[in-house]
Amino acid sequence: MNFEINGNRWWLASKNNLYQELFAYVSALDNRQTYREADNLRFARLYGNYQQMGLGAYSYSRIEASYSVTNRVTLNVIQSLIDTVVSKITKNKPKATFLTSGGDFSLQRKAKKLTKFVEGIYSYSEFYEKAAMAFQDACIFGTGCIKIFIENGQIKTERVIISEIKVDDIEAYYGKPRQIHQEKFIEKSVLKAMFPEHEAQIDVASYPDSQSYGQSATAKDMIKVIESWHLRSGPDAKDGKHTICISTVTLFEEDYEKDYFPFVFFKWGERPVGFFGQGLCEQLQGIQLEINKILRTIQVSMHLVSVPKLLIEASSKIVSAHLNNRIGGVIKYAGTPPAYAPLGGIPPELFSHLDRLYQRAYEISGVSQLSAQSLKPSGLDSGKALREFNDLETERFMSVAKRYEKAFMDAAEVIIDMAKGLYESEGDFKVKAKDGKFVETISWKDVNMDADKYLMQIFPTSALSSTPAARLADIQDLVGAGFIDKQDALKLLDFPDLEASMNLLNADSTNLEQMIETMMDRGEYFPPEPYQNLENAIRKTQQAYLMFKVQGAPQDRLELLRQFMEDCQNLLQRAQEEVPTPQQMTQELAEAGAATAAAEVAENIPEEQNPLLSGAIDLSEEQVVEEPPMEEEIIEEQTNIIEEQ
Repeated sequence: MNFEINGNRWWLASKNNLYQELFAYVSALDNRQTYREADNLRFARLYGNYQQMGLGAYSYSRIEASYSVTNRVTLNVIQSLIDTVVSKITKNKPKATFLTSGGDFSLQRKAKKLTKFVEGIYSYSEFYEKAAMAFQDACIFGTGCIKIFIENGQIKTERVIISEIKVDDIEAYYGKPRQIHQEKFIEKSVLKAMFPEHEAQIDVASYPDSQSYGQSATAKDMIKVIESWHLRSGPDAKDGKHTICISTVTLFEEDYEKDYFPFVFFKWGERPVGFFGQGLCEQLQGIQLEINKILRTIQVSMHLVSVPKLLIEASSKIVSAHLNNRIGGVIKYAGTPPAYAPLGGIPPELFSHLDRLYQRAYEISGVSQLSAQSLKPSGLDSGKALREFNDLETERFMSVAKRYEKAFMDAAEVIIDMAKGLYESEGDFKVKAKDGKFVETISWKDVNMDADKYLMQIFPTSALSSTPAARLADIQDLVGAGFIDKQDALKLLDFPDLEASMNLLNADSTNLEQMIETMMDRGEYFPPEPYQNLENAIRKTQQAYLMFKVQGAPQDRLELLRQFMEDCQNLLQRAQEEVPTPQQMTQELAEAGAATAAAEVAENIPEEQNPLLSGAIDLSEEQVVEEPPMEEEIIEEQTNIIEEQ
């Protein structure tokens, strides 16, 4: 099919013409959306307090010629608020948790491992760090972005500068565009390594224009690359497309059958219509500009009226050189003597209005000035009071926090789908996940299950407070209510400066949990040892046994737990039998004392007077004297006589 090069239907063009159609379409978008680039540049200047020329690779580090250091804002409330908000929202690390609805033991174990699997990808791809950067972009520009992609058989992530994302405003009126384009400048040598069959076209591809990027050799080595996605129009439609193009050739083309884009978006505020969000910079730019104006007025006023002036009558004869700062100087005059003019005052309303605007900025953003200064209100010393204060402040960011957490859920869905694709193409896909203090390798085949068999929820890494005082108060409340014991409380404290001591105190519980986990997962039996806390082991294993039984665990795995509890009981019983009772200990001590006393007496008797040592008494078998009959024997003999009679 022949198309006019206007890009309106680039996904239907042939591979030979696709790059022309696509570049024409993206160029038209840029011409219609120049306002977005201007807005992003203004917001970047407000946050960075830096009059940069642009957001491109060549212009972001340059300032306008008319700009000087003296023109910078001296009270940047926007940067203070954004840094505070980013710290508060991103301090928790949301975790995608997978739950089964009435599933058996096997599905529940898979869901638990799937949670570790996704968390492992979050960890090695540095998703949390990049999410914090993307959320900062959302506060500045309104929208932040992270791209999830596959490279060298691994799932990876990268933070995307939002100005690289191109979306048609008309198509995205309801917030869900059908196509997204990422425009990026990549070095030619990198592209040649990725697409060696197109080296000739890469060499002659266009580079950034000289007016914007200069004539440097580095700029000539960078070429514009556009990666595009178009979703299918329906389940059976064949118009899904994923392409990578430069100005001279289509480097990559494939049918795209997914119903999502490989991006995760963070937004500070949602707009009523459209795709891009509203940032904190946009909400506060009016106040910041007014603060700048008042500060400029105060600055000029201070320069005009705060410098002392000397009043000299025009007709007086005064030598100006005599007006100096010498101590004890002499001023000769004829006529009216010189006098200092009174200093002018700056209206206090200016300073009051400045303080009012500064306070309003914090009220609009929902951040307290104490949080921005890392201070706590006076009088809030207890953990409970700190918890209540944090809860009241956190409620203001509830909607923002939900959007932040939803981005992690969206990322987990993309990661799972990509993991399935890697498993089908590579044959196996493994991820190393941290399980407490240990590292576990999880294969996709061990966690693979249909999406309709699990539910995904987002939880923070820790539901406890973050400050030491409030965290300690939380745990004390749980212990006081009887929900947890002292052993569990020590594990929940998790104070870094007490980590070494806590590891020793929690060694028994950690070892027991690892043994139970291994027995249930691998079916390997680990017998208890006498050095363990056997009473605690029986209690914890009994709880685990009942939980796994409700979950429908296999009988052979439950038998391992039953055997473990029986072995613990046997060890306890054996230990009790080996320990003598108080009566036995008393008798042994008495016998030991009598033997010791007899030995001491025998040592004090001379040998010739000791019958045993002198031989006066012979205890050989021939000399043994029969003992008198016992009382029982006499009674038995008399009974026999009576019966015979």
